[in-house]
Amino acid sequence: MDFELSSLIELYAYKVEDLEKGREPRGGRASLLQLRKYLLEASLPGPLAKRFREIDRRYRESPTTVSEEGRLPAAAQIPDLDIDLGIVELPLEEEQLHEPDEPQKIQQFFAEQVYWTRLKRELGRVARSYLGGRRYELRLVYTFLQNFETYSQTPTFASDFNLSRFKLIAPIPSLSDPLVSLEDEDVALALLLELFHIAMDLGDLNKYPLSLPPEGVVPYLRRFLRHIVETPEALPVTIPGGGPSTEELRAALDEARRSALTAHEREALVRDLEEKLRKAAAEERRMQLVIEEDRSRLLVAAARLSALLQRYLPAPRGEAAFPRVPEPLAGSGEPGSKMGEIPKGTTMVTLQRVPMRFQLGGIPMTLSVAGDNIQLTIAGTEHQLKEDEPLIAPYDNWEVWAFRYGDYVHIRLEVREGAQLSQLLVEGGVLAHLVHPYKDYAYLRLMRAFSARLKGPINYEEYAPESARRFAEASLDTLEAFARKGMGVVKSRLQRTPGGLKLLREVAEDLGLKAEGQKLFRLLSDWLNYRPPTRETLGGELGVATIASEPVNIQAGNLVLSVRQADGVVYVGSAGSVPRKLDDLMIWPLEEEAVVIAREGNRVAHTTVKVV
Repeated sequence: MDFELSSLIELYAYKVEDLEKGREPRGGRASLLQLRKYLLEASLPGPLAKRFREIDRRYRESPTTVSEEGRLPAAAQIPDLDIDLGIVELPLEEEQLHEPDEPQKIQQFFAEQVYWTRLKRELGRVARSYLGGRRYELRLVYTFLQNFETYSQTPTFASDFNLSRFKLIAPIPSLSDPLVSLEDEDVALALLLELFHIAMDLGDLNKYPLSLPPEGVVPYLRRFLRHIVETPEALPVTIPGGGPSTEELRAALDEARRSALTAHEREALVRDLEEKLRKAAAEERRMQLVIEEDRSRLLVAAARLSALLQRYLPAPRGEAAFPRVPEPLAGSGEPGSKMGEIPKGTTMVTLQRVPMRFQLGGIPMTLSVAGDNIQLTIAGTEHQLKEDEPLIAPYDNWEVWAFRYGDYVHIRLEVREGAQLSQLLVEGGVLAHLVHPYKDYAYLRLMRAFSARLKGPINYEEYAPESARRFAEASLDTLEAFARKGMGVVKSRLQRTPGGLKLLREVAEDLGLKAEGQKLFRLLSDWLNYRPPTRETLGGELGVATIASEPVNIQAGNLVLSVRQADGVVYVGSAGSVPRKLDDLMIWPLEEEAVVIAREGNRVAHTTVKVV
């Protein structure tokens, strides 16, 4: 086959040579165009593709190729038109004639695109949570980026694994620094994304001259962040109002005592300077206490950032799983085909750039190709695919994600995610434990004790199992409202007490609920950090539905819950029970688990959470 293609390319070279010399190509110009079209559509191996590109460049640069009006000859102007798909096939440009990409390379590219798209969404939530208070995390990230980029250019960077030779270049900015706009959500997101880009590039000697194994990335960044905070120059002590420092006042006092003034004048001057020195020293001590408090909170922020990196960096750098991307689908279709060979029930697929119709998760789609342009039509709506920009298009209960890389397209279905619905599901994971009667409402007693402990020492006997009697007497709706109010109180107190979540372990041990305390610690951490719901975080399958005129059934073991709408109000009920009104969040406790139901408009999401 390669021999035949080589012969055809040789024949094409002879025809182009005739054209360059002003002669009619052998066999006529029509035969040249037909041969060129065949070679453009053929899958040429690397060496032959390179040779063909060189000959084809000579053809396109030939003065007789273009007519006097500056257009291609008539035979080349008429493309093949697929009327059914609305696809116009044009000859490929020179840059599109490249060697076939390896499936692994294609999969790696798409996996990275999916990873960064997901991460940007996750970090957007994290950035919003960092905008409150004194923004310690954002100030620390900003300082790290300034110092890291400068230090990475120095000769000592490549071998300084423990940062013993690192010298601070830029201090931590104050909250009111006019040069740093850390109150902007977009700026906060950009800072966090840049931190993750550095974390992903560390260990790549083409990016940074530091030979670091993937497992050592997070520990190295943790050391770097702590090193910045612990450097005295990172938080310089300054006197408000720009007054003289204690050293300057002491020097002035010594000079006044040695001055040639009269005894009365010298005594008055010394007395005035001593008073100023006392005030300056008191103010410096106060500022030093403020600085130390800020330093301790910045160390907590460094720990949070390290945990954030550990959670979202893909293994082996962190704990996150890298997205799975299937290989390009073999035989994905020929131009004008009506249906690609995509297995039923598939929710992600990688396709060659070939016009085709197919279904993904029951959603009808059409891939259209016109020259270098690729369009994805989703249920009648057209979307342009670009290499540098992912497509995210909502459809019913899904989001269609599409990515383009050269002659390949990766399409996947993700559960449609509203910010409110996503947050409600995570909140519901906590609430399901609080309202469950497991161990005399162990989680609710633990939460109440923890809330009180955040204010100061408590009497743990007040949270013994006997205190849960009143919870059993309350209705589920009343208990949910009480528990959600308590969650809000805990959240506000934790915002004023960085690192206060660690007190939960102490409270759990004193109440004899150590295992429950560990589980509640993880649940609260996910909720406070806006971690999106997954099978791992919620413990069960996620279901999404749209409320219509017909009831929606939710299966939870042997129990079937019916969600229906009447007069603009949504009710949830089961056989033999009184329907309950669903506002935005509801918990339906079972024997050893609980059903979490979240609502956002006409969309409902639900999952079953294991409690016992």
